[in-house]
Amino acid sequence: MKCLRVLVTAGATQVPIDQVRAISNIFRGRTGTLIAQYFANKFHDVTLITSNVGILTHSGRRNIRRVVEYRTFDDLLEAMRQEVCDPIPYDIVIHSAAVSDYKLSEVWVKDKDGQLLPIDNSGKISSDNSDLYLHLIQTEKIINLIRQPWSFEGLLVKFKLQVGLSDKELLAIARKSRRVSEADFIVANCLEWSNRRVFIINSHGRAIEVSRDDLASELYSQICKKLRAKKQGA
Repeated sequence: MKCLRVLVTAGATQVPIDQVRAISNIFRGRTGTLIAQYFANKFHDVTLITSNVGILTHSGRRNIRRVVEYRTFDDLLEAMRQEVCDPIPYDIVIHSAAVSDYKLSEVWVKDKDGQLLPIDNSGKISSDNSDLYLHLIQTEKIINLIRQPWSFEGLLVKFKLQVGLSDKELLAIARKSRRVSEADFIVANCLEWSNRRVFIINSHGRAIEVSRDDLASELYSQICKKLRAKKQGA
């Protein structure tokens, strides 16, 4: 296998409430980091965009060519746009970061008459307020920008996590999600058993179940098979 240029995202975006407070999620970026390290250890040219540089091992950091840090949704959006639209194209994009579905539009408090009033959140909101009301709006789906308008033509891997679904329900949602984003693969699991196993689903809808510990190696194997098949069909 030739040296591939690989972009991996990991970690979680923060939604700032003010300059010192933020909403985030429970994910730390372990999966994406392990995948990036695995590809780098196979001597591929890997860029990792992550919110959690601290979990990189010394050897993994040594082999990864470049690490880009982000904190907020807007940070990640801009970092990915710059990388995906780079004049030197990536062969593979593996988007495993846990991206916020919502971002903050306004912060409100109630006045003495019970009316909601917007307040300035450019600094630190006073803790004297007994209640805060946050107006959240949907974020863009970054994964859906990668093909168009960013014109990425390489191999794309998407991740999907759900809660409380049967395997059949999860696979149906994941297959549809893969098609919407025009991804070549989607990695899907449910929160309840996400530390034990995952499904890797290809562009034909075929799903294989692998242990969480084997995800990086199996994903690498599936990607290599896909690239060899594309080369033979060219």
